[in-house]
This record gives sequence, C-alpha cells and structure tokens, in this order.
Amino acid sequence: MGYVASRKFCCCLPVRFGVFCMAFLGLAAGGALGGLGWYEIHRYAIGEVAFDKREIVALYFVSIAFSVLALISLIGLIGGTFKVRGLVITYAYSVTVNTLILIGVGVFFVWTLFHRDHSDMVNTCADDANFGSNFARDYDPNFDSSYSPNFNTPTNFAAEPDATPVTHWFCQKGFDVIRILLTVAFVVIWIFQLAGIFIVFDYVGQLNEELDARLDEKAAKAARKAAKAPAPVIINNGEPQMRTTYEASGWTSAKSPYAFSMPENAHGARFADNRV
Repeated sequence: MGYVASRKFCCCLPVRFGVFCMAFLGLAAGGALGGLGWYEIHRYAIGEVAFDKREIVALYFVSIAFSVLALISLIGLIGGTFKVRGLVITYAYSVTVNTLILIGVGVFFVWTLFHRDHSDMVNTCADDANFGSNFARDYDPNFDSSYSPNFNTPTNFAAEPDATPVTHWFCQKGFDVIRILLTVAFVVIWIFQLAGIFIVFDYVGQLNEELDARLDEKAAKAARKAAKAPAPVIINNGEPQMRTTYEASGWTSAKSPYAFSMPENAHGARFADNRV
C-alpha cells in the first residue's frame, strides 16, 4: 500500500490519538453528567429538590443530550481504536449534531438558572442549616454549651436573631457560585467538542486517503499482472490462416516450391533420362 502521512493536531499529535482521547473523555463526561442529571430528576420526582417547569424541562434535555453523547463516544472509541472507517464517519457526523443540540440546550439551561427567583431554594437551604444547628444544640449529648449559660445570649449563633440573614446570605452566594461553575463547565464542554469535531473530520480525511491508496495499489497490481500474461491469439474467420510450406492443403499462395522436387532436379530410377 502507498504511504499516507499521518495528519497532526497541536503540532505533533496524530489525529487518531485525538479521536481516541475525545471519544474516551466524551464517554466519561457524558456518562457522568448524564447520570447526574437523571439523579437530579429522580430527586425532583420524589420531592427532595424543587425545580420550576422550565428548569425541569431543560434538565431533561441536558440529561438526554449527555446520555446520547456517551453512546456516540462509545462508537467513536471503537472506531478510533480499530480504525473502522464507517464507525469513525458515523461518530464524526453524530457528534456534530449532538454538539449543536447540546449548545442550544445548554444555553437554555443556563438562561433558566439566571432568570429564576431562587428564593424558595435559598429558604430551604437556610432552613436546613438552622435545623442542623438546632438539632446539634437540642439532641447532641456532646454539644458543648459551657461557653454560654443562656442559649438566648448573642454568643449562641443558633439562637442569634441575625443568624437567619447570615445563613440566607451564605446560601444565596452558594447558589451564585454554582450557577457560575455550571456556566463555565458548559462553555468548556462546548469548546472541547467544537475542537474535537475538526480533529475527527481530519482523521476521516486521512482514512479516505488510505482507502484511495489501497484502491490505487490494487489497480496497479492488476495492471502489472495483466502485462505479464501472454497476449491472446485473435482468430478472424474472414481471413485465411497462414500455413506452413509443408502442409498438404490450405492456402496455396503461402507455400513456396521445393527446388529438389522439380523433375529436372530429381535423381533416381524414375528419372532415367537425367542420369549422367
């Protein structure tokens, strides 16, 4: 087979290695994020968390998109590992469509995070925090209350009047941080997938070149084999075939006279008059 140069990305890394890494990371990240999304949907179904209608719809789409990404990445991982051209092509086009869908769904999901009033979730967070503090004070036998003889004194944060606003502030800031981290995570995933699409299609081009080289080599071998074989004899029934001079019949014009068969040149008993 003719030599086909391996295409590179990042200056020196072969594109086949890039396809393998992208498929592996897509399988891991898609499976993890998809599983996390379905887990949150399950928690919503049993009432452990609260989402509005737009958030739960966006969460469904995000979970489906990441789950499909994991399946597509499995196809790409097999195709890249064993150089299966059909699987790599399927992975290239599938991951392109999945990336476009994931960008749209991710934008909608991030928009819902920043355009919803999360006061109910903040209140739930603050109530849980206050419940934990009160539980420790009331039910924990090892709770040290020696620093304050009266639980209503300002030294006790569990009963301090300003404890609830502080807890609300921490919960609100926690939600802000979570929203920012989710946005950054989506952007990183989008950049990773967009860059990976170019790498995958570059590898598809390399596989196409290798296929063309194999076909050209096969055609060249067939041509060399045909050149070594003897040329077939073509018989045209419309023309008389060449005969040898010793044939008894056939094409008479092709026979030349034999000099020693002429009477004047013959010797023997039959030609007594020619004897000397």
